Amino acid sequence: MAYLTYETERTKNIEHYGTLAMIKKKTAKKDNRDPSPGNLLFANLFGEHSHEESLELLATGISASWHNANRLVSNAALLAKEGCLSSARFLITTAREELAKSYLLVDTCRLDFKKHKTVLHMMCKAFYSHIDKHAYIELLEIDRPLIDSMTKAKGLWDVAVQRWWPGNCEYPDMPHDTYFDRQAPIYVDYGEHERCWLVPEDANQVAYFILHDRISNTKKLVDLWRKADSDGLCSSHVLAIINSIFKSQYFNESTDIKELELIYKKIAQLVEECNIPIESFWASPLVRIPCYHFVLSHK
Repeated sequence: MAYLTYETERTKNIEHYGTLAMIKKKTAKKDNRDPSPGNLLFANLFGEHSHEESLELLATGISASWHNANRLVSNAALLAKEGCLSSARFLITTAREELAKSYLLVDTCRLDFKKHKTVLHMMCKAFYSHIDKHAYIELLEIDRPLIDSMTKAKGLWDVAVQRWWPGNCEYPDMPHDTYFDRQAPIYVDYGEHERCWLVPEDANQVAYFILHDRISNTKKLVDLWRKADSDGLCSSHVLAIINSIFKSQYFNESTDIKELELIYKKIAQLVEECNIPIESFWASPLVRIPCYHFVLSHK
């Protein structure tokens, strides 16, 4: 009797788990995918909060990003001092991407949170894209606060996001810069052109550090954000000012740069009323070209 009871229960369990297995097999493709980080970030920043709460989250995100960049560039400097140049290059690249997040988050404040949800969604995806963050930092680290024209800015962006550069009989095909900044210094790979295994070597990075002086340049960018933050320019209150002035106008490559200059003048006046020196605002990394449309146009 006990044996029959055992067999009955065993049969039920087999049928039950067999059914579950069939269900899992049918839904495996859906269940096996991780949720999109960009979708989650959009929901967390803009989908589940009031306008004021979103601005507060953006303000803390801007501060957290440049603080982390500062940590990374300090570590990179220590590695470089010890001759560990490959690892230092990787950390410098990561630090620059963290700074790009600060620029990107400020860029979201130039949009209408209700009207421009599609663009904001793409911006949240760009937050996790090495290529988009590379383009942000390449474009916005330029010494001049405002590039001469939106058309020129779009041209610079297009170059920065070019994923592949076809070669010719003299030169091999060239991948995106992020390959040389992130992958080549850290990972072993097989070179299609070289026809051999490529092993990261510190000696290969000497020219990079001499020609670009990325550590000093990245520290200068961190200092810009540190100064802006200490002056109160990264506060949710100032971001609200930026949002209130910018959100009524959408900027793309066809927009006259004079319109952007007028907008920044309006913001500067309002910022000055908050007892923040107007010179600090004009010298800050907040006064830059809006790049959100460039992100959208490459998706």
